[in-house]
Amino acid sequence: CYNLKSGSDRFSIIKMEEHVIATSYGIPLHVYMQRGTKTSGSILTFHDIGTNYRSFLGFFNYCDMQVIADNFNVYHVCAPGHQDNAGPVASDGIEEKEGLLTERQQFATYADGVPGKIGYPSLDEIADMLQSVVAHFNLTYFVGFGSGAGSNVLCRYALKHPDKVLSLFLINPNANTDNTYYNWLFANNNAEWQRMSQGLLTDSALKLLERHWFGHNSSDCYDSVEACKQQLLSMCLPNVAGYIKAYNDRPDLGIQRDLAKQPGSGLRTLEVQAFLVTGGLAKDMVTRLVAMNSRCDPGRTEFLIVDESDGMMMETEPAKLAVLFLRHLRSCGLVVSLTPERVRELAKQRCASASVAAADVEAIDETADIDCGDF
Repeated sequence: CYNLKSGSDRFSIIKMEEHVIATSYGIPLHVYMQRGTKTSGSILTFHDIGTNYRSFLGFFNYCDMQVIADNFNVYHVCAPGHQDNAGPVASDGIEEKEGLLTERQQFATYADGVPGKIGYPSLDEIADMLQSVVAHFNLTYFVGFGSGAGSNVLCRYALKHPDKVLSLFLINPNANTDNTYYNWLFANNNAEWQRMSQGLLTDSALKLLERHWFGHNSSDCYDSVEACKQQLLSMCLPNVAGYIKAYNDRPDLGIQRDLAKQPGSGLRTLEVQAFLVTGGLAKDMVTRLVAMNSRCDPGRTEFLIVDESDGMMMETEPAKLAVLFLRHLRSCGLVVSLTPERVRELAKQRCASASVAAADVEAIDETADIDCGDF
């Protein structure tokens, strides 16, 4: 939600490469790759509902994070149909209504060749699609960086392919299906999601998504809300509704804490290092994070609740989040030569260089604007 061209702590536009990757489900995944110059590993991000890969760009363009990310190739994965300029990827039997939908042939059938399969993929199926991304880029392993529903997708992938996931850094994670009033209210506003599946965003749907993103009823940060709204309106709303439905219909992760660690116990647990984080102002998210942590291996899992912050930590607390992510990477044996102090020093040097370059460009522009007829 940041303007990447402004702010003293943001000094360049991230250069992205778009890759379109076929999957066995008949729906391609779009991946936006950010190349590092000193590659020591891979980071794979997955976004929340109502957003896409752009929700990560402000944070990854933050000065300290650019220093950190420069040591990795970063793969920003979009949920099906959430890429730029996407069209609807699936039809779930929605009736056409004049003024809301154009002709039906704009919808592609989900999972061509699979009898009886129609509709937007489930979170488990989206997690399965990530294997195509891993194979396409020939990744030995990656660090997963997820937000909200994207954290859930990455957990599902890690449960099936623990050998491919070095660690998980999860913002606003949730391991269960929820039985809270908030979740019931969100999941049972079927009329709002139905309208969204027909290409219409209502005020009620936006309010529900704001509570999901921020973790409370409303936010004082008007700019963040407005930026998220504009990002949402730029996406294909039927696909957004499909991802929301997949999240609402998600099954429990089924993980349990195995303190005995006895072989053959049959308990399902995350076998990778994980860092769980949310903001203290997001009460519902705090409850869900604590519940998930109680079901994870304490030897592999850390968690932190950041005071005076809400669910939009990438937007409101980029400095704190960058330090936490660096600490997590170092605990995994990555970028051990980078300390927070060293990162800050390198970031200041980059900011200074970028400021000089920007001043030079501005001077050239001013020179070009001179009316030569005066000479």
